[in-house]
Amino acid sequence: HALRESVVGSSRGKVLIYQSCAPRIEHPGSCRAKWKFVHTPQVSDKAMKAWQCSGFESSASLAAQELSCWQPLPVPVPGPAQVLVRVHFAAVDPIDLKLLIGEYSDMFHIPIHRFPFIPGFDAAGEVVACGAGCSKLKVGDKVVLFLGVLESCYEEATFGPAGACAEYCVCPERQMCKVPADVALSRVAGLPLSGLTAYQALFTGKGSSTKGDLLGQITGDSKVLVLGGNRGAGHLAVQMARLVGAFVTATVPPSCIDWIFSLGANRVVNFREKDWVENLDGEDFDLIFDCVGWASSPAEMDRAAKVLKRGGQYISNSNFKAFGELAPSSERGGRFFKAIVPKADADDLDLLVAWVEAGRLDVVTDQVCPFMELRHALRESVAGQ
Repeated sequence: HALRESVVGSSRGKVLIYQSCAPRIEHPGSCRAKWKFVHTPQVSDKAMKAWQCSGFESSASLAAQELSCWQPLPVPVPGPAQVLVRVHFAAVDPIDLKLLIGEYSDMFHIPIHRFPFIPGFDAAGEVVACGAGCSKLKVGDKVVLFLGVLESCYEEATFGPAGACAEYCVCPERQMCKVPADVALSRVAGLPLSGLTAYQALFTGKGSSTKGDLLGQITGDSKVLVLGGNRGAGHLAVQMARLVGAFVTATVPPSCIDWIFSLGANRVVNFREKDWVENLDGEDFDLIFDCVGWASSPAEMDRAAKVLKRGGQYISNSNFKAFGELAPSSERGGRFFKAIVPKADADDLDLLVAWVEAGRLDVVTDQVCPFMELRHALRESVAGQ
């Protein structure tokens, strides 16, 4: 059979990897947004190739360079309530490379100390086997999945950690959803991590902050600011907020101004020319979604509070140390600062796929790379950040 593998990515966010036998996918351009295994997964007698990381490195460039593509490796067998997927596309996100340099090893109770491991959290492909207890999916179904940072990296996990950058991966059924026949896998491969982050930040869904608090609950009356509207989660957040009628402001570089307007933003701030806090002082936003890691100090948090209404929320997918679970205080004058790591949930993901199918949500791909160019894809995913 013809194997199709890819790593998809949105500008300054993600990048797709594919095998030479896959159909060519056009992409719109630069703006289009030591491990110790505590368990031994069952494996089949089949073999696969996969990228592996053998240990933490001191820099992102070295981490990418030291990745190795191994073959043959045994294909894992799905356990109870798990599904084995033949990967057609996998998406690369900046967090993949950050994990390789140990950036999050002391956060969220994730013991990032098990090697070797296969990177990648997002994948789209075809179900080839189902473990006992699976009730929603069957062999042959097209699926998209999120292996989950929290779900696959904790010590008792029976799958992972991560694992998408391989010919096959195992994922719990509750963390994946079926892709409709009329939706190409390439359209949703980059959706899970970025899409769930944006959706749960704006609407909470099945997610919560890193401290267990509710996140956004925006409506058509809400004013939303997206910092980094050109990022993977950022460009999806702009579209989602507009879907419910919220007034959306986004910060982007000058090259992406027209593009972010085309995705629905009501107002755009060129962050290279204007200080967004000064420019938007007094706007009283209901929610700021930070995709760039801006408010990384108490002084910056105080400044950001000036553009939030009392009771408003500043939600970041980057500033874990500043106001994540280890931060002593994350409130400024009635404005609340929260960090998010998305929860892998099939219901939330299914809603996002439905939006894609209906043409209401566009997951923009920046580059499509051959499977053997994963090192390049990882470097591209953090370019400019």
